[in-house]
Amino acid sequence: MTVAAARPPDGPSAEMSAAQAAVLARYDEMAALLVGMDDRPRADPGLTAEAAPALLHEARLLDAGRFEDWLEGWTSDAVLWLPLSARAHPGTDQSLLLDDRRRLAERVDWRREPSAWGQHPPSRTTRVVGSIEAWPAANGLVARSTLLIDEHRHGRHQALAGYQIHELVGDDLHRRTKILVVPALGTGVRNPSFLL
Repeated sequence: MTVAAARPPDGPSAEMSAAQAAVLARYDEMAALLVGMDDRPRADPGLTAEAAPALLHEARLLDAGRFEDWLEGWTSDAVLWLPLSARAHPGTDQSLLLDDRRRLAERVDWRREPSAWGQHPPSRTTRVVGSIEAWPAANGLVARSTLLIDEHRHGRHQALAGYQIHELVGDDLHRRTKILVVPALGTGVRNPSFLL
């Protein structure tokens, strides 16, 4: 059975709304950021030095369970994306997470909810951020860094390695985009609810 690509029918009533067009444009932007990362030139040393404290601070907030403070570091148009492949597109491929700012706030609230059994008791994590590189971008910078997350919960341990891409904007380098690529997600991870 052949499945045709989803297309709106012809005619003015089928025109894409401005909101839909904005979402699709944002998805294209994130996919281009992910796929184009390996082809970037040598990083800018000054921007790399500027990005490092922001990335390390984020890791410390997450490891400390300071999720409300972590949430404050995002822009209003923020997106956190955990694709299942390094060649994915958020509009067409399956993802573990694809959360906007509203959904990130819900995720933080969920972490505090006693009935959220997936994180009670909470995971204890240690994040190691390394190999930081950064380049100029509109209103800020784009950074790529390697990431190792060591997680302990219920007497069990797992270590996940991958990399993360951040789009940091403004003078305070708020997170607009975070793409977390963990190759093990494609083969299965025990209770990935701690990943942020």
